[in-house]
Amino acid sequence: MATVRDNAIRVKRFRELKATLRTDRTRLLVGIDVAQAEHVVQLRHAHTRVVVPTFTIPNSTRGFTQLWTWIQQAQRTTGCRDVVCGLEPTGTYHQALATFLEAQGADVVRCSSSVAYWNRRTQDRTWDKNDRKDAANCADLLEQGKVLFASQPTGPLAELRHLVKCLRRARTELAACKARWRTTLRPALAPMGDALPQRLWAELPAALQAWERAAPGRPAVPKGRLPLGLATACADLGAQVTAVQGRTATLEAALTPLAERLPAYTLLRTIPGVGPTVGAILLAEIGDIGWFTKFSQLRKLAGLDIVRVQSGKFAGQFRISKCGRGLLRWALYHAAVGLARTAAGQARLAALKTKRRGDRYAGFKAVTELAAKQLRVVWGVWRSGMPYDPTRAGGLRRQPR
Repeated sequence: MATVRDNAIRVKRFRELKATLRTDRTRLLVGIDVAQAEHVVQLRHAHTRVVVPTFTIPNSTRGFTQLWTWIQQAQRTTGCRDVVCGLEPTGTYHQALATFLEAQGADVVRCSSSVAYWNRRTQDRTWDKNDRKDAANCADLLEQGKVLFASQPTGPLAELRHLVKCLRRARTELAACKARWRTTLRPALAPMGDALPQRLWAELPAALQAWERAAPGRPAVPKGRLPLGLATACADLGAQVTAVQGRTATLEAALTPLAERLPAYTLLRTIPGVGPTVGAILLAEIGDIGWFTKFSQLRKLAGLDIVRVQSGKFAGQFRISKCGRGLLRWALYHAAVGLARTAAGQARLAALKTKRRGDRYAGFKAVTELAAKQLRVVWGVWRSGMPYDPTRAGGLRRQPR
């Protein structure tokens, strides 16, 4: 059995496929609708005919072997040597199948769920959705060339991505705790516009005290003044916040030594505003800068590309798309905030705010633009292999030989 190809080889192969999928009739296209228990498959001879309308395989090694047997039979029937498989990911259920197909020598690409949603309605002009239709939809997207690169990171990068997913989950839980405090428990203690009285502030767990300011006065001693139900709810939330903060600290501590095993991490850490955690997240979310040929591709991945809705005489406002990877955009915002704390960053942020004088959202838009500029610096530093240097145009400095 062949081994899974290196990502650099797979990227080069994907670019060749992307350029010829719409016209090449010598390939066997495999559209696969992925699910937890079983997958639905359609086989097509590209731009010629449907070889096998649909069949179902279990999500197991036996099912994968059965699928490859069907593909080999179709190859003999059609004479196609190249096999291209299009998967619409559902959670992580597609990973084992993608690895198996890559090991057999097939090219595996990914179908975007949003593109598949709109293309599905053009198949037979109906609004319904089922697995058989989804498999045909994936095969149709393959014929149109509307596919994405399916990365399969290995080694430290794969481990780093798992850790970053755990960190994102922990931060989401912490945000939910803050929302529960602000919308449910805090209004029950005192009006939101007033500081908490010392006697109530002293009753709160330490994790919740850090989120609130106490009214001026002598420090109070806890005496059990809160009602039992409210005190129990605050104690429960405080314990949850403490646990989540502990998990977050543990994950952030584990990110750094893992990210240091990747050469690009040292380069990213030279950029002002990029700390240990932000640098690790940038590595995990971007993956490998060699997968991108233009900066616009990286900007779209972060959702910082500019879009505008226009129709006839109507022209909407310019805004960022907010598509792509939300965690990458979050890391860039934090890098921009970190840069804004330096003297040079404050000057740049003030200049960006001046351009939007009179706009009520000037501050937020200035930080967004600064985040986009940070991404441009990340692109330049990573692609060139040179540390950041503000004294040179573009902020790059050649490493000493």
